[in-house]
Amino acid sequence: MSVLNCIFNYFKKHSHVFILTLFVIAAATALSLAPPQLLKIIVDDLNSGVKERLLDYAIFYMLLFIAIGLINFLKEVLLVILSQGVGKTIRIEMLNKIHKLSYITFSHLDTGNLEAYFSNDVEEINTLITSGVISMAIDAFKMIGIVVSIFIFSPIFGGITLLVIPIIVLFTMWIRKRMYKAQAANRALEGNVNNLVLENLDNVVTIKSFRIYENVEEKYNEVLKNHFKTNQKANTYDAVFSPIMQILKMILIVLIICLSSADISLFGMSVGMLVSSIDLITNLFNPIESLGMELQTIQKSMAAIFRINEYFNLPEDEKKKHYDINLDSIKLEFKDVSFSYDGQNNVIENFNLVLNGSDRLVLKGKSGSGKTTLFKLAYGLIKPTKGTVTINGIPTYLMSDELKRQVFGIVYQDYFFSGGSIKDEITLCNDISDDAVYKVLHQVGLDRINDIHAPLVGTDYSTGELSLFNIARAIILDSKVLFLDEMNAKIDSLSAKRIIEIIDEVSKNKLVMSINHYGDLLSGSKIINLEK
Repeated sequence: MSVLNCIFNYFKKHSHVFILTLFVIAAATALSLAPPQLLKIIVDDLNSGVKERLLDYAIFYMLLFIAIGLINFLKEVLLVILSQGVGKTIRIEMLNKIHKLSYITFSHLDTGNLEAYFSNDVEEINTLITSGVISMAIDAFKMIGIVVSIFIFSPIFGGITLLVIPIIVLFTMWIRKRMYKAQAANRALEGNVNNLVLENLDNVVTIKSFRIYENVEEKYNEVLKNHFKTNQKANTYDAVFSPIMQILKMILIVLIICLSSADISLFGMSVGMLVSSIDLITNLFNPIESLGMELQTIQKSMAAIFRINEYFNLPEDEKKKHYDINLDSIKLEFKDVSFSYDGQNNVIENFNLVLNGSDRLVLKGKSGSGKTTLFKLAYGLIKPTKGTVTINGIPTYLMSDELKRQVFGIVYQDYFFSGGSIKDEITLCNDISDDAVYKVLHQVGLDRINDIHAPLVGTDYSTGELSLFNIARAIILDSKVLFLDEMNAKIDSLSAKRIIEIIDEVSKNKLVMSINHYGDLLSGSKIINLEK
């Protein structure tokens, strides 16, 4: 997938919009060439003393500009429709891409850059459509039509115009290359700015507690200075473009007038043709000046397109499968398992373990010893560098998300609530009856909840009760393997013991793996110490 494919798919799905776009481009081009032609007729008639149809010409001239205004209005409406439609298509494809990324790849994407992909970069592509590519196509066709019209009036005049155009093109290309480099650097630095802002927000308590304002300010100033420098480069190129275009236009018009004044027969044109040609020259530079603005938009968007294509080209995870598995008998096996995050240093090395049925295991060890990594390997979030992790002989890494949800239940130490109703937060929007939700709330000791359709407001519950919500979420589908990932690390020992009693009750006939301070209180649990 790429940005170009997204745009193609949008037009393929909305062919009527594509046809209307072609009509607007053709109509805008044709109507822009009509006023100079009518001006030639009016001036020649006046020069010949013919005034009878002057009113008709005036009315027609006015109608032409009304038609131009209507077409421009239609163009702006169409551009908004196109930009929003294409932007939506790109974002949907980007969301689909996220689901295809492996955990390792996704975890390497920092929050600031990921936010920049979806907001800043896609917005630049929206701007490309509203102020860039369609307008540029119209301006390009206008330029071609103007040059052809001037050639029809006078080949010599047309030749002079053609001599000027390569100079403009070369200058434009010179500007383009430098603007692109500046905009590409600017795009990357925007991601750094976003990331630093989000990082400061996440750590605002630490920053205020230790009063490290100067250090944070220094880092932020450095990023902003670099961002400002690259932005200034692009602004400088944009600033010099339009004035130079104006100077070239005036030089060409003055040259034509001076040559015509010296010898009226030089170009072989009537007075009306000369006036019309000067009008066409003015109209020729108008789209060229517009191209300068459109060029900046396109350069910004090209940098954004390049970044989004980089995102689309991120390596995808292996395709998951939905296996038939016997949930009445569970066997979790680690066989010669090794894992490395960086490809060099193994966090887990040649690990072997077999757990059956209702076994209970507690993992102990200092930070970095591999406890959480073993969990991730067990429920298939990451793939072993060597060896296999299987449930009933099926690699956990290749199991579909639906199958994992049936087999695994995970109780995290943190609370992940999205502002939905109590039922939605527990069922994660799975199709589960109200009675089943009330039953599981009763199992975990949350009997006081009478309305599961009310919003789950975290401040209405204690830390221990929020842990109970996590347990309810993990067991609602009667998962056969339960993972407790330090879920009671943030609560006092009395609350933890109560929660352990609840887990003992609800996890009968379940396989339980635990990382927590009080995990050894689980009845019948075995302990593995991962200290190296």
